[in-house]
Amino acid sequence: MGFFDNFPRFYKTSQTSPFPDRLNSRFCAIMERNIELIKGKRVLDIASHDGRWSFAALQAGAAHVTGIEPRQELINNAIDTFNEYGIEPSRFNFLCGDVFDHLSNKEFDIVFCLGFYYHTIRHAELFDLIERTGAKLVVIDTEVTPVVDELPDIESSDPRVVFANPHGVQLLLDPVEDQQMAYSDSLTRNGKTLVGRPSRSAIRFIAKHFGYETETFDWNTFILENPEIESAMVDYSEGWRDTFYCSK
Repeated sequence: MGFFDNFPRFYKTSQTSPFPDRLNSRFCAIMERNIELIKGKRVLDIASHDGRWSFAALQAGAAHVTGIEPRQELINNAIDTFNEYGIEPSRFNFLCGDVFDHLSNKEFDIVFCLGFYYHTIRHAELFDLIERTGAKLVVIDTEVTPVVDELPDIESSDPRVVFANPHGVQLLLDPVEDQQMAYSDSLTRNGKTLVGRPSRSAIRFIAKHFGYETETFDWNTFILENPEIESAMVDYSEGWRDTFYCSK
């Protein structure tokens, strides 16, 4: 039994990858590794969706969770689920809107950015706002530049690398009417908005600029040890999605 098997409502409250093997495997990477750090902490859940990770954080012992989500119907689903599973309303708060409008002048211990970092082009600005919350741990789960397309990391004291710079971002367009994609913003034209899929090196580079050291979850080993989940975790096994722990 995985974590979400005990709370199966989450298999029905979203169109975005509500598959048991996928949700339970991501729980291992996102929550289990950090459970001692989460206990008693104030958590921010960026793009909180149907509340799946906010709920998991509370079950892990977080003192309070704030979710920011632009789609009100997903917030409604989250609140209904929390009520069904008996979560005390004083322990959570959901804000509807753009994270860039809601994140100023707030304090948190831990920030989750799970499935959002590749749905924006404002990566550095987002990390700046996160750093200003005072968070000591930032967990980012995101699509990344596929391994086969990445340039190797370089050892250089030059902050402005000209040739073979590995800190790249692949530009994409997200259809904003799709619940699994970015929400409509000021960059939206003709039903699509401009987003960026960063390289692993770019994530580490940005995190380091704001004072964070970065580690990643070993998805290759996890999938090898649990072969039954592979079909649900293709983006991780093929090397175009990863989970990062940025800490101070």
